[in-house]
Amino acid sequence: MRRVVSIVLMLGLVGCATVQKPVALDNHFWENRKPVIGLAKTTVPKPDAFMTGNMGLLDIAINRGNAKSLVTHLEKLDTSKVQAMDSEFVAQLQARGFQVKKIDQTIDLQKMQKFSGKSETVQYAEYDFRSLKSNDVDYVLLLAVERVGTIRNYYGFMPTGAPMADFKYKGFLVDLNTNELKWYVDDVSNMPISEPWDQAPGFQNVTTAVSTNVDRGIDSLGNAFFGGNLK
Repeated sequence: MRRVVSIVLMLGLVGCATVQKPVALDNHFWENRKPVIGLAKTTVPKPDAFMTGNMGLLDIAINRGNAKSLVTHLEKLDTSKVQAMDSEFVAQLQARGFQVKKIDQTIDLQKMQKFSGKSETVQYAEYDFRSLKSNDVDYVLLLAVERVGTIRNYYGFMPTGAPMADFKYKGFLVDLNTNELKWYVDDVSNMPISEPWDQAPGFQNVTTAVSTNVDRGIDSLGNAFFGGNLK
């Protein structure tokens, strides 16, 4: 049972087996400013203390209980920088001469249909985004934040190290005429938390590390798409 639960936990953190490889944005994309780009995002998750490792059900209950004060603190953290990330992308695209529309619809990837098209030469998106063309856009740029908070590894109910700040994200650019994947990134930003980290109830060092790590993750996502810093 412990082995099974461990595997399930790891899959829950990294998602399903990787189907899509990273796709670098072709420089020719920046030369054609006629297509309208729709900027969409998934729901930003509530900050949490994520746990990985070899754990059984009882271990999970014990570990969550022991981390209750940290979880309670993380859930109250301000995520406005993550919420505003799409606005930064809009501003950067408009500054480069692109027409951009924010898509009000929050995207839930788990509820989207899988795309059935296959090609030896064209990289298609795993999900079928073509219904978003009804927003009068030609491309969709989707920013998907999957985790915000901390992450810590355990063996049973024993932690194997201190928690680290955690920020996991994906980015998609999809041609809505063909569902071709023009850009794709799936990455995570982790950084150590300065000691002492266990400063209940305020957790000052945790708060600082999580905030700094979010900034670093947003910059990395911006670098991956624009080839430069968002700021």
